[in-house]
Amino acid sequence: MSPGLQLTVVDRLLKDIMQSELPFGGKTVLFAGDFRQILPVVRRGTRAAIVAASIRHHHLWDVFERFSLTQNMRANNDADFAAWLLQLDNGQLPAVDGNVNTVEIPRNMVCDIANLIDFVYPQQMSLANVDDFARKIILCPRNEDCRQVNRTVLQRVTGAARTYTAIDTVVADDVDEIANYPTEFLNSLEPDGLPPYRLTLVVGSVVMLLRNLDPKIRLCNGTRLLKNGEQLCLVWKH
Repeated sequence: MSPGLQLTVVDRLLKDIMQSELPFGGKTVLFAGDFRQILPVVRRGTRAAIVAASIRHHHLWDVFERFSLTQNMRANNDADFAAWLLQLDNGQLPAVDGNVNTVEIPRNMVCDIANLIDFVYPQQMSLANVDDFARKIILCPRNEDCRQVNRTVLQRVTGAARTYTAIDTVVADDVDEIANYPTEFLNSLEPDGLPPYRLTLVVGSVVMLLRNLDPKIRLCNGTRLLKNGEQLCLVWKH
C-alpha cells in the first residue's frame, strides 16, 4: 500500500500535467489492497505512525469510490484456511498470554524451512537442469531469513563457486575518523538493498537484480540472471 506522501506526489504531478485542479488531474486512478494485510512501511515507525501514513488518513480518501471484495479466490478450495485468515485480519483470534499483538498459528499451517526448500527446489541444481528451478522463488518476511534460505539453497548447486568481496576501506581526511570504522566492522555490515560483504556465486545459480542498471537491455529491478562461468546471462524477466 502506498503511503500518503506518495499519493500527494502523484496527485500534484497529474494536476501539473493535465493543468487541472481536479483530484489526480481528472484521471482515473485504481488502487487495490487490503488494509488488514498491506500497511505502508515506515522505517522504525510506531503503530500510530504506520496508520497515519496510510491513505485512509489522506485528504483525498473522501473522493475515492470504494469497492469491496467478499470472496477469497486464492483460498477458495480451503474453506477452513479462508475462515481462519478472515478471523486473523479482523482481530478475532484469541491472544496468547494476554498479548493482543500475538496469536497462535495452528500446527498444520506451519512449515519447516527445510521441508519448504525440498518442496520448491530439487536436491541437486546445475546448468543441466536450470529449467527446473530458474523460475522458482521463496519469499521471506525478513532479510535474515532470506540470507539463511540463500545459503541453504546455494549448497545444492553443484557448479564451481567464486566469492566476491566488497570494498572495506574508509576514505576520509581525518585519520581519527578512519579509526572509528575498523575493517571487521565494515565486513559485518549488511545494509538493505545491497549484497553482503562476502557474496558467493556458484555456476548455475540464479541471482536477481535490485537496481535498474540498463532498461534498454532489460537489466531492471526484478530481472533474474544466471551465473554461467565468469558471466551473468539473462534468464527471465519477472
